[in-house]
Amino acid sequence: MSQQFLELNQLCVEVNGRFILKDISFKLEKGTSMAIVGPSGSGKTILGKVLANRIAPTSGVINFSFPSEFKSVFISQQHDFRDSSERSYYQQRFDSNYGQEFPLVEEELLKASSGLPQIEIENIAKRLRIDYLLKRRLIELSNGEGKRLQIARALLQKPELIIFDSPFIGLDAETRKVLHNIINELTTIGITVVVITTYDEIPEQINHVLKLKEGKVDQILSLEVFIGLNKEEEVQQKSETFILHDSELYSQLYWNEQDEFSVAVEMNNVSVKYGDKVILDHINWKVNKGECWALLGHNGSGKSTLLSLINGDNPQAYGNDIWLFDKKKGSGESIWELKAKIGYISPELHIFFQRNKSFTEALFVNSAAQSLAAEASSGGITVFDSIASGFNDQVGSSGKISSWQTKQVNLWIEILKLSQYRTMRLSQLSLGIQRLVLLGRALVKNPQLLILDEPCQGLDKLQVEQFVSVVNEICTTFNKTLIYVSHYNEDIPSCVKNYLVLENGKVKQTVKD
Repeated sequence: MSQQFLELNQLCVEVNGRFILKDISFKLEKGTSMAIVGPSGSGKTILGKVLANRIAPTSGVINFSFPSEFKSVFISQQHDFRDSSERSYYQQRFDSNYGQEFPLVEEELLKASSGLPQIEIENIAKRLRIDYLLKRRLIELSNGEGKRLQIARALLQKPELIIFDSPFIGLDAETRKVLHNIINELTTIGITVVVITTYDEIPEQINHVLKLKEGKVDQILSLEVFIGLNKEEEVQQKSETFILHDSELYSQLYWNEQDEFSVAVEMNNVSVKYGDKVILDHINWKVNKGECWALLGHNGSGKSTLLSLINGDNPQAYGNDIWLFDKKKGSGESIWELKAKIGYISPELHIFFQRNKSFTEALFVNSAAQSLAAEASSGGITVFDSIASGFNDQVGSSGKISSWQTKQVNLWIEILKLSQYRTMRLSQLSLGIQRLVLLGRALVKNPQLLILDEPCQGLDKLQVEQFVSVVNEICTTFNKTLIYVSHYNEDIPSCVKNYLVLENGKVKQTVKD
């Protein structure tokens, strides 16, 4: 006989007069599993936090049928292990001077395990393919490695309810398969599982699918019925294609004159190591002006470290033979002169835009339910200021900008369909909308080189199409040089014709058009 686990009845979450969730009602039985899907901004993450007792609803009822010692775990979409140190800064991962302040991976797992046998910790680490990371410092982990540690830490807590918020983003294809298998296994051993995910990343053992639309329940169906009903809808859905040269907005964009160059990036036998650990091993790579490249490789293969050498975030760049925009690195240019020529997006940059109290609470508070209104009222920068900060390459502060720069910010807000969010705080928006804002920040200064590191994380299917369309149009229309990182081949713009594949810090393959 099935046992009711939790029940929501007419539940609402309201912030500053705006409903995030409205009239949510459903039941979930013990040991069953549910996927929550829907467009970015539909309320998926907030619903997940309500289920995990992280956020208190504004009205309505949520009843839990479990003992007082019941344990739930919410695995957030983003992680930030820099919270393990009292002082942190954006480039810290690539600076070996402060690594000793951070605990080892195995210490983090031990803390989460509450006295479990060492063999069980090692087994979880092996299943998630982080056993080779046990002696690494948290600060050294790549985005994908951090995601796997985040999941391992949650599993070691032995929760009765586990909620995954977009667990597959940032993971390479092989690790996504592993995680699918783990979630499927959890559903067979009595753990109640909720997965916030996309249509095409629903584990096959999930029992029910709840589809949200504008904060309301649109459908609750079995997985089999849901797939059948939504397959045709997915095929038929079309996003608006952004064709800038057919738009009046295009003629209003103004680009400053830029220095001429022939080669954007050239690396000759470039290596990076920290102590005995080799991260990059004799890399040779040349990116000519106007070329569009995809940088590919598994989690921890060295992609982010390679990009840090270009973007001025890694001090080891100065000990290597690296040329940027026809000039040898270290020949007199400042880090800010380099950054002025580069438009950049990465998961880590996104996190640092969000380093404020409300964001940290939203991701990591795991005690009493909190008020979402308190989060939203605690400040942060606006969408306009976030995009404007691209002119001076500051993280979260635009400073003073000129009248023509103000016009460019407003144009990109229109091009990216962000007008309704212009004066809203970044922390109030879904992570998908935030990522579009960061694209505007990267493009607003007309960079000579675009570096987009997993830029589609957190975007829904239509937003991905929108994002890729904009990137493709910008690169082809303005002859931009592009380096693009993604674990999903379908997210790579069609303008990309060249590929560099890394494996364990070495060049595995180079494909040149």
